[in-house]
Amino acid sequence: MVLLRPRPVPRTTMRMYAAARQPGPTSQFYKTFARPVAKVLVLAVFTYQLAYWGWAKLEAEEHRSETQATIARLEAEVGAYAEAKSKQAARDGEAKAR
Repeated sequence: MVLLRPRPVPRTTMRMYAAARQPGPTSQFYKTFARPVAKVLVLAVFTYQLAYWGWAKLEAEEHRSETQATIARLEAEVGAYAEAKSKQAARDGEAKAR
């Protein structure tokens, strides 16, 4: 057998026809300013990401140009060494022919 407890009777009864309570100042602040603050935060994050992307792109471009300059310098050195070696081989060939 299941015994049910009676519901406790509230000591104060709220009148349903009474005026609704005014919202607190904190909730009123968030109702007023939540959307503008969210928009500002989204725009700030977007601006930061855009600046970061631009900076990263410039850094990558600078790195690429430095790498290409280094490659060009090294290729010129290799060409100079190859030319010097071929001249040396030609001199050695002439010396052996005599």
